[in-house]
Amino acid sequence: MTRLVKGFLVIICLTLTACATQTGLSEEFDRSVKEYNRLLRWHEIESAGVTYIDPELREDYLNQAETLKKRGLSVTDFRILSSKYIPDKKSGDVIAEFDYYILPSNRIKTISYRQDWVYQESIKSWKLKSKLPVFE
Repeated sequence: MTRLVKGFLVIICLTLTACATQTGLSEEFDRSVKEYNRLLRWHEIESAGVTYIDPELREDYLNQAETLKKRGLSVTDFRILSSKYIPDKKSGDVIAEFDYYILPSNRIKTISYRQDWVYQESIKSWKLKSKLPVFE
């Protein structure tokens, strides 16, 4: 009988640990998404790239960021339209919307930006696998 109780307690502990881990990843995903988009909003595109872009895509991302900076891109606002955490794949899909203008124009434009996120176990961090949208 005590073996059965001990086994049951072990199963409960493992289940609670798994749930806590999934909740932690979900919260970390939400924080990473908000912080990345906030950095874009506050004209810190390079910092966003260094922190959140997958290392394989980082060089292209930073080149694109430099081009946008030279063109005079200013993001005035952003909204997260949808955010979906996919626990079994340790990934997430986000659709954000940005209001922006490019100097010398002061006309505000809006663009949607689909973001594909993945949790990288090796560095225990969420990384973005999407390039910046085409700001026209």
